[in-house]
Amino acid sequence: MTAPVRVPFPVVDEVSRHCLQEEEPETVHIEVHLPGPVDQSRLRKAFTEALHRHPRILMREARGPWYRRRYEWELTPEPDVEVVTFAPSGPRALQDARTRALTEAPPLSVSPPIRLEVVDSVLVVTINHTALDGPACLRILATAAELYGGRDNAPAAPPVRPAEPRQEPSD
Repeated sequence: MTAPVRVPFPVVDEVSRHCLQEEEPETVHIEVHLPGPVDQSRLRKAFTEALHRHPRILMREARGPWYRRRYEWELTPEPDVEVVTFAPSGPRALQDARTRALTEAPPLSVSPPIRLEVVDSVLVVTINHTALDGPACLRILATAAELYGGRDNAPAAPPVRPAEPRQEPSD
């Protein structure tokens, strides 16, 4: 078995890792309200495939002594845990999911540092901000939506301008 690929923490991640405080959430929370219920198996499959299409999200903090000078990410071929969960319906289900998103950051020691909780027709995405930012999460969601819907959501090519007629220089 080969050792996982290791990537040093970028400076921003390093600073964020050192400045963690219990009283401040280290999460990014994104909610997506859908027009209707989701197909659980199709969503789970689409989201997992989206993670594989963006392999830098499949990472965890590499183990090391507490006194190490640098932190490293360890890239993993598969998620260590089930990323997509489905909460039971109830009057406080969405509020409880929001509370969990703000208080329980996905651990850096488990790949990937993102979780998707589905409450009825609402997707609650939580990412550990030390590892990822909002735009990275939106890229994963866009890919998952493309795979779930079965259509390419890539932007269309820009229109081509017609060539301007060549003007002869006047004498």
